[in-house]
Formats: sequence, structure tokens, C-alpha cells
Amino acid sequence: MRSWPFRGNPVGGHLGLIDARDQWKEVVILITLILVRIHMLTYVDALNSTAADNTHSLKSTLKTLALQQRWITVGPSLIFIGLLLLAVLLRRRIPRRWLDVSAGAFISFNLIFHFLKINLLLLTPPASTQLLMGQLLTYLVFFVLAWGWIFWRIDWVGQSKPGRVIEVADAGDQVSMFDYYHASLMSIVRRSHSELIGKTRNGRMLVAIHTLMVLDLIAVALGRFYQLITKMV
Repeated sequence: MRSWPFRGNPVGGHLGLIDARDQWKEVVILITLILVRIHMLTYVDALNSTAADNTHSLKSTLKTLALQQRWITVGPSLIFIGLLLLAVLLRRRIPRRWLDVSAGAFISFNLIFHFLKINLLLLTPPASTQLLMGQLLTYLVFFVLAWGWIFWRIDWVGQSKPGRVIEVADAGDQVSMFDYYHASLMSIVRRSHSELIGKTRNGRMLVAIHTLMVLDLIAVALGRFYQLITKMV
């Protein structure tokens, strides 16, 4: 069972140059995800609302929780980043199971939680158009990277070669980590072409969930922007 797409001894110890480079690529993605998550706190005022808003209480609660947990979120995140960078600089192999569990839990929770929050913000009167745009664009960056990581891990864990669970269109025979992130981005930008194809039941379910989330974000965002434009005109 292959749990890490590196060559060489899977047990701890110093990594070779090729393995260290591959591990560095994933670490960069994970650190970027953490920093994007921290940056989302910049737009917490997007949850402001008036008493006339039916979701005023919910928004106020979410904003209060976000402000109270600001340092609880930032502190451990910076420590986690420091540990990742230390492992990379020392060329030490990060335990695959530990990384998958911690990164998977972090990515899954924030992906779902902020997806629901973005829907709430897009379906209710915005406190500020600029803050709403900031929240949406920041979440889209997180969304693309998070799904790229999920597709990559699911298609590599325990597989003799990639493409058995999820097929990346136009990737060719030499599928790399980059192809999954590229497909995740293109799934939003280019809707006329299927970027990802599920090859197994789990793969099809994963692609279906991703597609539904993309369609939801596009539909709700376009609806909100249309309302804003018509008000300006």
C-alpha cells in the first residue's frame, strides 16, 4: 500500500533531494491554506447586519465566535506552520498518517463551514459589497487548493498508480500533484469541459459533491452580483 508518493525508504529519517522537493510542494500548499484561512478574519465585518435582517442573530453569533477564536485560530496555526517549515528545513520526513489526519480535518471543516457562511452572506443583504467580495474571493482560493489536495490524496492513497479513483482530464499518462490543483481551478473557470471524472463509487461521489458545491457558488454569486448591479443602475 503506497501512502506517500515519494521514492525511497518510507520510514522516518532524512529525505533525499527528490523526496524533499516533493514534500516541500505539499507543505507550501498546506501553509498557503492556513494563511488564507487566517486572512479570512480580515473580512469578519461582512457578517455585520441590521435588526431588519432575518439572519441578524445568526450573523452576530458567527461574528462573535470568529472574534473570540481569532487568537485561538492564529496561535496554533502559526505553530503548525513553524513545525512544517522546521521539518522541511531539516529534510525530515513528516509522518504521512499524522499529516493526512491533521490536514484532512482542517481542510474538511473549513471547506464546509465557510461554504455555508458564504451562502449565508450571498443570500442575505450584504453589510459591505467590498467585504462580501473579499470573503468570496478568499474562499475561492481556499476552495481550489483544498479540493486539489483532497483529489490528490484520495487518488494516491493505497493506489499502485494515479487515475484509478479519479481521472484528471487532459493530464496524460504522467499525472502529478499539480494536475489535481489545475483541474480544481479549471472546474470553476471552464464549466463547458469536465476536468475530473470519478472512476470508482467513492471517486464519483467526491466529484459529484465538488460539482454541486461549484454550481452552488456560481449560481448564488451570479444572483447576488445581478442584484447589486441592478441597484446601481
